[in-house]
Amino acid sequence: MPTEATFFLAGLFVIAAATGWLFARHSIKKESDPSPQTINADYLRGLNLVLNRQTEEALELFVRMAKVDDDTLETHFALGHLFRRRGEVDRAIRVHKNLLARSSLNEMQRDQAQFSLAQDYLSAGFFDRAEKLFSQLGNSSSLGEASIQSLVDIYEREQEWSKAIEAHRELEILTGEKSTEIAHYYCELAENARLDGDLALARQHLKGSVRSVSGAFRGALIKAAIAQEEKSYLEALGLYEQVLDADPRLMPEVLPKLFDCYHKDGREDECEIYLQSLVDKNPSLSDVIAYTAILVDLERSQVIKTCIENFIMEDSVLASFFDAEYFANIPDKSREKVIQGITSGLRDLAYSSPRYRCNTCGYRSEKILWHCPSCKSWESIRPLQRFQFEKLMN
Repeated sequence: MPTEATFFLAGLFVIAAATGWLFARHSIKKESDPSPQTINADYLRGLNLVLNRQTEEALELFVRMAKVDDDTLETHFALGHLFRRRGEVDRAIRVHKNLLARSSLNEMQRDQAQFSLAQDYLSAGFFDRAEKLFSQLGNSSSLGEASIQSLVDIYEREQEWSKAIEAHRELEILTGEKSTEIAHYYCELAENARLDGDLALARQHLKGSVRSVSGAFRGALIKAAIAQEEKSYLEALGLYEQVLDADPRLMPEVLPKLFDCYHKDGREDECEIYLQSLVDKNPSLSDVIAYTAILVDLERSQVIKTCIENFIMEDSVLASFFDAEYFANIPDKSREKVIQGITSGLRDLAYSSPRYRCNTCGYRSEKILWHCPSCKSWESIRPLQRFQFEKLMN
């Protein structure tokens, strides 16, 4: 629900529109013209009704005014915007429908009224009605680009990726700028086809993912998943390693799949060599490997065991719970049981809250999402790479 401050500011928005109108009228009309005095009184009464939340009475007054004077148009748009911001979409729709019914509007005014009505429908969740109106405005000289962008918003919400591709191609023509989003739409289509078992169609869609670096990067993950399903483990390994080289933040997402490919292809020794090479090139990845191995309970190779033990002994928070020196001197058999107990507790901690977070807006989710539902950013959600020890303090 809007706050009192929001409502008051929105009311001031209407007042500003009315004040601008009054000033313009005063400067161009002769003093002998009696009509401004009549309208002035109506405006003041209507604005007073708005600020006192007598919205139905205000609506009736402004609708009546629209029938007598075209100069009230901007105030009507302001009033419709106010209603939409307050969540009174039915009233906003009535305002804008009333404007569209007037034959006196010029082309630009009519386009603005139709665009505002489409925004009302979009706010109300009537996507089909909004889509129809925005589509009709695609060639508008003043609102064409904004209308097509609104169509993109609808298609993304409805996950109509083919339509989103078409809309973004229209935007490319209008703006002269290449769209990076199209690559993501092709990836969405490819992933849907893969999940439906149509791998040929998935590969076809992936050809469009190379339009941008991010699309090619995500496309590599989908190609790797396809290769893994077809038991082409060597191909899958190359693609997964390519992804980790490009973005190590995806370690919790990729390492279990890469580990599975190595083991199913009977190449456990090469897996050890690869993991050790990651740590050698970037020692900070040791903790990320440990986090991932604990999270999904990976089979304990020697490199993974070393990463986990180093993490337990070197993490400052864990050090406050037990004596790291004592832990280091525990016999191997006993140490294994202690490690299992610690990792089990850490796993429970990790799964007690969402393990993925948007780097743009902070939105959290239980799984990786390539399109943030909150801020609408693409490829901004990444796995967490550390345990949320602060939860233990709450």
